[in-house]
Amino acid sequence: MPSYNIIFFYAGCIFYAIGTALGIAYFSRSQPRFFDYARQWIAVGAVAGLFFLITRYRDQGYLPLVSLFEITFFWAWLLSIVVCLLLKAAMAKPIQAVALLIFDSVFIWDLFLDKQSHLLNPLLNSPWLGIHVPAVILSYSAFALSFAISVYLVIGKKFGRANGGLDALNAGLILFGVVFLGFGIVTGSIWAHTAWGTYWSWDPKETWALITFLIYGTAVVARRVFRMEPFWQAMTSIAGFLSMLITFFGVSLFMVSHHAYNVVK
Repeated sequence: MPSYNIIFFYAGCIFYAIGTALGIAYFSRSQPRFFDYARQWIAVGAVAGLFFLITRYRDQGYLPLVSLFEITFFWAWLLSIVVCLLLKAAMAKPIQAVALLIFDSVFIWDLFLDKQSHLLNPLLNSPWLGIHVPAVILSYSAFALSFAISVYLVIGKKFGRANGGLDALNAGLILFGVVFLGFGIVTGSIWAHTAWGTYWSWDPKETWALITFLIYGTAVVARRVFRMEPFWQAMTSIAGFLSMLITFFGVSLFMVSHHAYNVVK
């Protein structure tokens, strides 16, 4: 039986590309309606992405959260929802630009990954697949928007700009991400025990996920307990995002890990 899920994938990419082009037009012409059009097309792309996930699941018989292609697409899909729901026209353009750049970079990179469906590794045939992976990727999506805001806050501090309440939003995004990343680490440990017989093995992905959690966790504690200044919270968020990139991309591409994936096209 032929598989048509890839049609929805490319349709989503086309809609995302149209949204990106309209976003570029918005940045160059400063007309708010282009920003609204951009979000609308990205929203259409998110709908196509949802159909891709559904049909991919139907065709494979397991959740499409296994290969690097699938997980990267899931992250791009969540980022598209973040862009549509949380990125506002009233926000500073640098925040919008960085957020869109992260989103575009993820989905463009996904175009070059191996899209072939494979037999599911028996160790991954677990209900934890649909709990652990979405929790972690949700945290990554929150951290991505936090990074965009943090870059703006750090640069704005240098030029004496007021943060306009962005610090509170940044703190909320970091807290959201820490909760879901922590939940993902815990559920991943339980899953590891059932699959490999140990809760923790200092696998590179586990180690870097813990480092990322500690960096962002430090920002949460320092903000809420020690009243850390917005500037240093933003700097910590930037450091955490770089650690998160190593966790997601560095381990998958360059390190030997239970979580590393074949990306040869």
